[in-house]
Amino acid sequence: MRNKLFTTFLAAVTLGGSILSGNASASAFDIKSRDQAPDEFKNIIQDFRAFVGEEGNTLSPETIQAKQVDLSKLELKFAHDVNVFFIGETAGGYRNRLDFTATGSTVASGKIFGDTSCSTTDTIANFSKFCPNPNDPLANKVAPDKPLNVGDWANIGSMSAGTKLDFLLRANDINGGISGTDKNGNTVAGVWSLNTALNPDGLQHAVAYYYKDFLVFGFEDLWGGGDKDYNDTVFAIDIGKDNARYVAGITPVPEPSATMALFGIGALGFFTTRRRRKVSVVKVDSAL
Repeated sequence: MRNKLFTTFLAAVTLGGSILSGNASASAFDIKSRDQAPDEFKNIIQDFRAFVGEEGNTLSPETIQAKQVDLSKLELKFAHDVNVFFIGETAGGYRNRLDFTATGSTVASGKIFGDTSCSTTDTIANFSKFCPNPNDPLANKVAPDKPLNVGDWANIGSMSAGTKLDFLLRANDINGGISGTDKNGNTVAGVWSLNTALNPDGLQHAVAYYYKDFLVFGFEDLWGGGDKDYNDTVFAIDIGKDNARYVAGITPVPEPSATMALFGIGALGFFTTRRRRKVSVVKVDSAL
């Protein structure tokens, strides 16, 4: 299985300050099973195990830099419902939490998965390739704060064009979290952003991929960069084909004026052929 890495990622956007400590908004989302997932995801679910297994070994600094997320590019150019799919994890002792923030045209935030451990009861084929260290649920915990099956997913809302997304990993949050000393000498929680500039240890904690119109992210959960395997929580997002291809640098998005110009040319051609009483057929191949 061949995946296309994002092109140059230089974390160009600084939102100012550090990641907010404490809890995100109390919003919770209905977690659905993989059986309820869109066919586009279900049909390739087994492919995604490579994104857990590939990162099972420590990555070189050169590879890490090549996969660094440019948060400024994680912006929707077209309105779309955003779905987040759990793929797998190898975190072992840590039971992480995944949050999101949306800024710009749509402003929202919330907890998606409170415990990104893999469930011991999952029966998916090749389970150990997705989840080598599954966990039983903690006492008195219910969804979204319980282990997940591969392919469990949530719709986090309809996002308008111009919305910028970030995802936050709260390391071992369900067990009280972790803490360390930030760049200013303060003791703060271990909460990791896609944007390296916002991480309290100043290090990259995420890698990103484009695969068949999904974006796939892998987090490293340990303070100080840890073992740099970037598979402590792996998830995919569906932001729509056109948005995903734009973020991956595959399809440029025309400016509105250019779009209108193209429409004008098309309309002129239509009326010209109509007067000639001829039919012109244009075949467009949208395949990559």
